[in-house]
Amino acid sequence: MLKSYEAVYENGNLRWVREQPAAKRMKVIVTVLEEETDAQRAATRKALLERTKGCVRPGKPLEQIDADIRRMRDEWQREWDK
Repeated sequence: MLKSYEAVYENGNLRWVREQPAAKRMKVIVTVLEEETDAQRAATRKALLERTKGCVRPGKPLEQIDADIRRMRDEWQREWDK
């Protein structure tokens, strides 16, 4: 059975963030999560704002706003699934 634990790898050691595994010795699979830079976060925000630009206009009925949001979510989901 696989169970996930969050840890920080530092100088050859794992420091558990929350719950620690009970076993003293075990096989592990490590997935490295690279931290996003400020520039990457800014580019992501900018792209999101550009994609949503103009979706909400004054006087637009709530139903149309909801439909636009559903359409955008569907597009994002298709992109995510690729």
